[in-house]
Amino acid sequence: MQGAADAAEAASNGLRGTDVPLTLGDGDGFLGIGGMVPADNAFGRTLGMPAVAAAYNDHLAKIQKLVAQLHQTTADTSHALMRVAELYEKADEDSKQRVNRAAAGLEGN
Repeated sequence: MQGAADAAEAASNGLRGTDVPLTLGDGDGFLGIGGMVPADNAFGRTLGMPAVAAAYNDHLAKIQKLVAQLHQTTADTSHALMRVAELYEKADEDSKQRVNRAAAGLEGN
């Protein structure tokens, strides 16, 4: 379970910086034929279509939130399962001790 939590965290971290700016930045590209040549992400520095870029960013934000929730719930589940396993081990050990004490009591008679 912890491995799944680690994978979800890696996915969450991998989504950072993949947003698409709605406008060109302050000279983040370089000048070439025809002016600014954008280059910063899969779509360039901007999509040139603010509505599409805004929709992409909105979708990306939702995905980032869901992946972060996946990481948190997976990590929480992992910790809870570890605690349950510890409780079962303690109960098993307590049972063994009671059986041993009972057996020792029977042998003494």
